[in-house]
This record gives sequence, C-alpha cells and structure tokens, in this order.
Amino acid sequence: MKTLKLLAGVTAAVTAVSALAVSAFAYDLNKDLMTGWSASVTVPGSEFADIDENTVITITYTADASLADVDGQNYWCIKPMVNDSGWPLVEGITDLPLSEGKDTYTLDPEATEINFRLPADSIEAIKTAGLAFMGHGVTLNALEVGTATVDDIVPPSSGDDADAPADSEEPADTEAPADAPADSEEPADTEAPADTEAPADTEAPADTEAPEADADKPNTDTGAEGIAVAAGIAAIAAGAAVVAKKRK
Repeated sequence: MKTLKLLAGVTAAVTAVSALAVSAFAYDLNKDLMTGWSASVTVPGSEFADIDENTVITITYTADASLADVDGQNYWCIKPMVNDSGWPLVEGITDLPLSEGKDTYTLDPEATEINFRLPADSIEAIKTAGLAFMGHGVTLNALEVGTATVDDIVPPSSGDDADAPADSEEPADTEAPADAPADSEEPADTEAPADTEAPADTEAPADTEAPEADADKPNTDTGAEGIAVAAGIAAIAAGAAVVAKKRK
C-alpha cells in the first residue's frame, strides 16, 4: 500500500511539472517588420490558452540601429493587435510606453526584449483569435509566455510620452538663466536717467537769465530821476530868488 501511495505521489508531481512546462513556452517569430508598415506576424490563440492578467509575455527583438541617422525613420515601435477582423490594437498595456500617436508602443533600440502583461479585458479575445504584430525598425525574434515574472518588467519612464525626453527635462523652463537676471535687475526702470536728471526743465535758462533784459533799463529809469531832481533844484532856486527879492 505504501508503495502504491508513493507511486501515486510521484505521478501527481510529474503531472504538475508537465502542466507548468506547457504553460511556459517560446514561440519563434523571426520576422523583420522593416519600415514600410506592410510586414506582420501572427501567433495563434491556442498558444495563449492558459494565460490570465498576471501572465507575463516576453518578446525578444533586434532593433535596426542604422535608422538612427535616417530622418523620419529614426524610431522603433511595436503594435500588438487582436488577430481578428480589423486587427484592433491591444490597448491598455500599462507595462509598455505608449507612443505619442497612441497607436503603438515604443521600443528602446538599445534593448533586446520587453516584458508585459495583457489587459484583462482583452484576454478572452486573444485566447480565441491570437495576436498579430506590426511595427517599425525591429525584427521580432521570439514570443515567450510565462517564462518571466512581474519583477522582470521595466516600467515606462514617463507615462504616455516615454519616448519624448525633451518634454520631461524641460531645461529652458527649469533653469531659465537668461530670463531671471533681466527681471531681477531691471536696469532701465531703476536708473531712469532721462526722468531724474531732466536738464531742460530744472535749469530753465531762458527764464532765469531774463534779468539781463531788466538790467539794461537803468539808463532810462535813472535819466528820468535825474531830470526830476534837476527840476526840483531849479524850483527851489527860483523860490529862493523870489524870497530874496521880497526881502530886499
């Protein structure tokens, strides 16, 4: 009896290990998605039969580094879609940075893999129809299910625009070296040389020098006074003469 129980336990353990081995697998993709948005690769729904919202999907890839010097082509991204009519985008993958256009997920050209979980509301459709992938500038090498854990996920660096470092740094707004001293010094307003000196109004040479015109008039005024004095003297002399005659 003990031997039978031991064999039964071993059989159960082997079955459990086999189940785990089935739930974790790798699917070869080997697809260069190029740059024309015409290439794609699909994975059947049967490969996702055991997934749930906690299952980590791993995709290994190789980025085309030569695109870094090509204007208009120097970006790398992947577009996971439900392999159903219209190929709708799998939205809400929060473990990957959403592109600026919000229709793809950006890839780091210096990395070689991404790890992410599928949104709960898309899992049933993916189990039924599978996944399709398009993208730009990368070759998809393999898709692995359940071989990674949540600890292997690298969270996006800055929300929706993780591929836009210039917006997150904002050097012009945070440093603002050129604007700050101009506002604090304000040399033009504090010195105001034209308003404080005001040479034309304070000196007023025309009004202050005007006394020269009055100083030139003494000849006319003193001449009149001299005539009046002479007339007075003459009158006094004439009076004195009259008095003298009367005395005689």
